[in-house]
This record gives sequence, structure tokens and C-alpha cells, in this order.
Amino acid sequence: MKYPVSERKEIIETLHGVELKDPYRWLENYEDPKVIDWLVKQNQFTKEMIEKIPNYKKALEKIKDYLSLGTISVPKEKKGYIFFQKATIESQPILYVQKGKAGAPIILVNPNELSKENPVSLDWYFVSPNAKYLVYGLSNNGDEWSLLHIKNVETGEILDDKIPRTRFCSLAWLPDETGFYYTRYPEPGTVPKGQENYNKHVFLHVIGNDWHNDEKLFGEGRSATNHYTISLTEDGQHLLIGVSKYTKHDLYIMDLENNNILAEVIAGDDSITAGSMMDGEIWILTNKDAPKKTLYKTKISKPTQSNWQVVIPETDNPISQVLITKNNIFLKVMKNATDYILIYTKEGKFESELDLPEFSSILGMGGAGSIAANDQDHLYFSLMNFFYPTSIYHYDIKTKDLTIFREIKPPLNIDDYIVKQEWYESKDGTKVSMFIVHKKSIELHGSNPTMLNGYGGFNLPIKPPYLKYSRFFWLENNGVVAIANLRGGSEYGEEWHKAGMLEKKQNVFDDFIYAAKWLIKNKYTSRKHLCINGRSNGGLLTGAAITQEPDLFGAVYVGVPLLDMIRYHLFSIARYWIPEYGSAEDPKQFKYILKYSPYHNVKKGTKFPATYLVAAASDSRVDALHAMKMTALMQWANASQEPILLFVEGQAGHGVGKPLEKLAETETDLYAFLGSKTGLKF
Repeated sequence: MKYPVSERKEIIETLHGVELKDPYRWLENYEDPKVIDWLVKQNQFTKEMIEKIPNYKKALEKIKDYLSLGTISVPKEKKGYIFFQKATIESQPILYVQKGKAGAPIILVNPNELSKENPVSLDWYFVSPNAKYLVYGLSNNGDEWSLLHIKNVETGEILDDKIPRTRFCSLAWLPDETGFYYTRYPEPGTVPKGQENYNKHVFLHVIGNDWHNDEKLFGEGRSATNHYTISLTEDGQHLLIGVSKYTKHDLYIMDLENNNILAEVIAGDDSITAGSMMDGEIWILTNKDAPKKTLYKTKISKPTQSNWQVVIPETDNPISQVLITKNNIFLKVMKNATDYILIYTKEGKFESELDLPEFSSILGMGGAGSIAANDQDHLYFSLMNFFYPTSIYHYDIKTKDLTIFREIKPPLNIDDYIVKQEWYESKDGTKVSMFIVHKKSIELHGSNPTMLNGYGGFNLPIKPPYLKYSRFFWLENNGVVAIANLRGGSEYGEEWHKAGMLEKKQNVFDDFIYAAKWLIKNKYTSRKHLCINGRSNGGLLTGAAITQEPDLFGAVYVGVPLLDMIRYHLFSIARYWIPEYGSAEDPKQFKYILKYSPYHNVKKGTKFPATYLVAAASDSRVDALHAMKMTALMQWANASQEPILLFVEGQAGHGVGKPLEKLAETETDLYAFLGSKTGLKF
């Protein structure tokens, strides 16, 4: 391959007594004209290669059709008004409101009309108690740094109040709708450079007031990397504050009627705990002394652990979400990486299980977060699996009727396909589950184009379907899709997560590599027909896989990845992830990080498989420098005839809010590249 020239600058530094070479550190300076020129040439080289793939344009049209099936969000209901987001061929989902289930949807916020040049996305929204106001966040180019807006739902008037820096906002309305508590990051220039990406606090905003003068209620003097979630009692007297440290969650309650007195519900231990308030009680979901979680309750007036009462004890299946209603408790549990909804009485007695399609994922059920409470007599939730794009269910608690509110129908004949769940042994003998999807007509002769996907981190479960609608393209063209439930996720409780973090991170890579070996051994595929795909932490996964087992794969996709694990924490918001990965600043953590850091384990003369690295210029989570440095190094080191390609998108972030046109191109590049290298006929 005649790649664009990548200058090597022999930078060597010594860290904890170890010499480290970093010949492409100059690529970390994204504003340097030399870097921009290098990147333009790499992007051009890649696009020319990708678009030469036979039938690329036909694949693009087909994948765009699949993505145009659209999206529907789980509705939020307030005072008979139903709010939901929906998109089909639009670049961004539109927020609608309708009166009751039979009402006609009316557009509330249409991000597609806000800018023709820079994509605008609706990041989040909160409805006031009487549905008078809507607070919502908009961001540009996928950077997720939301600007808060307030809109009168009935009149459509957008108020003058606009508050910046509300990324990942949590918000609780005052009962009289005169204002709200919310979370916000500091403005650049008000804190030392680099700290503006951290130091979130809880504020009180009164509508009409200058947000610069908003009262700061919580966060001062606490860790700069804390995240906060907030909720308020209906009488406005108590504010519940969740403090997330990624691997540890504390819970506090603030008495707003008595000079904001702060009481500890649980803090300072190793648990992940969340709470919700209703009728004078706090409902608490925690993995304290219960890796698969226990549900407790206690009086708001007596929040400390000594007063907690067990309502639903830990079971064999992890509890992932709870909704408390007037007379019932709804539990979403995971059994073998699949979601189920169980119904209990308020006293914790099991009543029934909802009859839902198998091998599915459920979203919603009361809102964001792991526990919610409301006094409604019904609930909405979203269900999706490998064949059903999205179905929004409505459950009437009184009549026990389960109906579909809205749905996107399958684009394939599902009777032609099969889903299996297999178990295999990882390197250390641990049993790991894996979903495998393909046409029933496929024969196991060892030459099926097979895409193996994984993530393995941050306590996030990887459940069906995991992949976007573009998965239909791979399946329709006789490809096999495999998704492994690696350690580091939460599929089997907190112990499963802990077995794949910090010094045990290598377990995740072993689980993934042994999934690939199992697929080959059982004749689903072979090395030249097997490709791997991962994004973000999954990009680290695929990056580690090709440096540890380069002979095992025919093609690799490395999306928005972390790859230089020695310096990752110095960029964007990556210090948030130190509890998950550790930091090279710590001598002990440095040793195990260096062993797997993909950038530091590329060896000259390695015959790498065909590799496609993708990043985004506006990504505020993972800096594009990881993919850029890794590309230059792999192009220099590679001894095979297979290409090492890079594409860094301009007006795009980590993936959230990507316009339909760009998403179609990104997904087509992925499937066309991996398909052309593994024998997929399309």
C-alpha cells in the first residue's frame, strides 16, 4: 500500500523506569496544519479505497433504506399529554406531543429545521409537572455539549432562558413550575484549562433569572469527576441526589424546607446505589452485599441504612431497572443477557411475568435511570431484538392489557432466520455466553462470512440486538452475526463487571478471542471469513485483539477507539474512566495497562489483517488522536498486503445525534469493508 507519508519523530520518555517510544505524538495536535494535511490525505486515500468496493453504491442505498425504518422513543406522559421522539427519513428524531393515546401528534421540537450546515441534535428533555413547560438540550455536530432551552408546550413560545454546558443533564422541576434544579458544567475560563470538562454541580434556576446567578446547591468540594442525578418529592421539600463515580454510587437526601440540610442515605462504600421517592418513602436499588441487586425501602425521615427494609431480595437474575407505581412494583431483570419484566405487589410478592418475545432488550419502563416512581395506572416501554426494530408497548395496570402503542415492523421474513445462545469456555475456563444469528438455510462448512461483536466494560450489558438496523444487510446477504457477552459488562451482575476491569481487563480480550476460536472450531467460519467489530471501549477491544492475535481475523473494524492507554486520561473527558481502566500515573496500574495498550504493542513486521479505524473530530468522549496515531504506526509496521485505513469524520461526535446521511455512509463503509474482506456476496 502506498499510504500518505507519516513522519516518525523518535520521542522517547521514561515512565516508572520503562522507556516508551511515541513516534506519532505529533498527531495529538489536531490544530497543527501538518496534522490537518495528513488527515485530509488519509481520509481521501480511505474513501477512494472503500468506494472501489464492488456494489458499494447499491449497498449504500440498501443500508440507507434499512436505517430509514426510523426510530421511536419510549413515551413520557404528564397530565394526559404523551411526549415521544420519532424519525424516519429525517436526519434527527423529532419530538412530538399528543393528547391521550388517540390524539394527533404535534411537533414540539424539530432539530432538522435549526441548522442546514451544522447538524443539531436533541440530547434530552424534561416535562414540567403540569406539562406547561418543556426543558430540552440541543447540541451541534454531535459534541453533546447541550444548550438548555425552555418552551411553553401550549403556546410554542421559546423563553429567553438559555443555559450552556448542560451535557448529560439531570433535572427536577419545582412543583409550581417556576423553576428547576439541574446539573451543569463550568464555563471555559472560569476554572483551570482542562477542568471545564469536569466539575459538574447541582444548581437551582428560577425562570426569568440570569443563569449566571443560579444558586449552587451541591458538588462544591467534591470530586471533579462526579456525576449527579437528581429527583424531587411532589411537595418540593426533599431533593434526592445520586452521586456517580462510575464504579461507585452514593445517595444523599437534602431537606429543602430546613435550610438544605443534607443527610446521607448511603455513601463511601463500594456499592452502586440509586433511589426514587414516593409517598414519604425512598425506594433504594443497590448491589451492596448483593452483586445482582436488592430492592429496599425506608422513610424519607429515616434514610440511613439501619432503617432500610428489604422488599425484594437478590435473586439469580440481576435487577437492572425498577418502576414503583401506586399498587405495584415492576422489575426488569436480565436472565442470560435477555430482559424480562416481572410484576410484584407493593409488599414484594411476585404476581406475574409479562409475555414478551424471547431474546429481547427492553428500554424505558418509567424513564431514564435504574429506578423510578410514579402514581400512574399504566406504563410504556420499548422492546427490540435481532429482527424487531422497535415496538413501543403500553401496559394497563388495572386491566392487565398489554398492547402495542407504536411499532416499526421487521423488514425481513423472520421465519427464515434463527437466534441461538451458545456457551463457550474462555482462556481461564470461565463460561461465557454468545448470541449467534443467521439464516436457517446456512450450512456450517467453515466459510460463512461472520461478524463477531463485543464491548466488555463499564458495567454495560450487551443484549440483543446491540447492532443498528444495518445488521439486516449482513444477515440478508447470508452473513452470520455473533455477539459475545464478555466480562466487564453487567449481564451476570457486578462480579461479572469486576472480572473485566482494572488489572483484570485482559479477561475481556481473552473472552473475545476465545469466542472467535469457538466460532472457527464449530465451523461457523474460518480465519479469512471472520471479522470483528467494536466501538469506543469496543474499539479498544478490537484494537487489543489484533495486536494479541493478528492471525485470527480476516478483517477488523476499530470504531471511535481508545488505543493509547498510557496517555488516554489526558484528553477530553477520559479521567472519568480511571476507575474502570486505571491510570498510567499509578506505577502498579501502569504495568498491566502497558501489557495490553494496543498502541504500545504494535510490532514491526506483523502481518495484520485488513483494518479500518474510524474516529470523529467533534467526539468529546474519545479523542480522534487514538485512531490517528494507531493508523500511522500500523501502516509503518504492517508486513501483510492488507490495507490499514483511517477515516476521521468532520461534523460528527461519538455517535449520538449523527444525521441519517452520515450514519448511512458510516455503516455502509463498515459492512462493505468487512464484507468485501470476508467473502460476503452483496
